Amino acid sequence: MSDFLEYSFRIIGPKPETIGMSRLAVYMLELAKLMGATENVHFKELRDESVSIVAVADAELVAVISPRIREAAQNDNDADASSPWRKLNEYLAEDGWTAEMPLPKDGELISFPGATKASKPIRIVNQHTSVQGRLIRIEGAGDKIKVGLEIDGDLNARISIDSIHAISLAKLFHQFVRVSGDGKWRRDTAGKWFLDNLAATSFEALDDEPLADTLGKLREILPDEGGENLVKALSELRRA
Repeated sequence: MSDFLEYSFRIIGPKPETIGMSRLAVYMLELAKLMGATENVHFKELRDESVSIVAVADAELVAVISPRIREAAQNDNDADASSPWRKLNEYLAEDGWTAEMPLPKDGELISFPGATKASKPIRIVNQHTSVQGRLIRIEGAGDKIKVGLEIDGDLNARISIDSIHAISLAKLFHQFVRVSGDGKWRRDTAGKWFLDNLAATSFEALDDEPLADTLGKLREILPDEGGENLVKALSELRRA
C-alpha cells in the first residue's frame, strides 16, 4: 500500500461490538462524501481498539483531500464538503459521541465536536499577506479567478485574483510563484492562526533552483571564510 495514505476517522464512545452495522454504514457514507474523490478512496479496515473507520486514498490526492476536510472544519464555506461535515457531527450528537481524524503527512488532528458545541473563532485580522508555492490550479469565470497553490504538500485554494492578472499568472502554471494582497486571518479558540482567504493584487515568479546550486553561488560571492560559515549555518538550518 505504499502508494496510498490512511485517513482514520476515530469515533470516541462506542466499540466495534456495540455499534450497529446500519449506523456504522451511515457514518461511512458521509465520511466518503466529506473526503470527496470517491472513486479513489477505499475502505481498509475497522480497527478493534475503537470504532476507527480507516480509509485509504491515492497519495497524489492527499493534497486535495486534506485541505477539503480542513476547510469544512474551519470555515464551512465549501457547500460540497460542508453538508457531510454537518451530518457527521449531527449523527455524533445524536449518539452522544465525538470523533477525531489525524491528517496524513503532518498529523494535524481534525476534531469533530459532535455533542460538544463547536466554538466559533474568536478573532479575525485583515492584513497584507504574501504566500508562495507551486501554481497547480487556476479556474473560474468573471472578474475574480480562484487560484490554488501547493504549499508544503497541501493545496491552498483560499486565494483569488482579478481576471486581468490571472491571464498572466496562468503562464506560470506548475511553476513556483509568490502572490500578495489583502489577507484575512482567523484565530480559533486554540489560539491557532490560519489564512481564511487572500485577495491577491500582485504576483511574481520564483526561482526554483536547487538549494545546492544556490549555496554554490553564495560561495563565489562571499569571502572564503564568511561564505563557508554562512553555507554551514544554512545547511544546519535545513537539517533542523
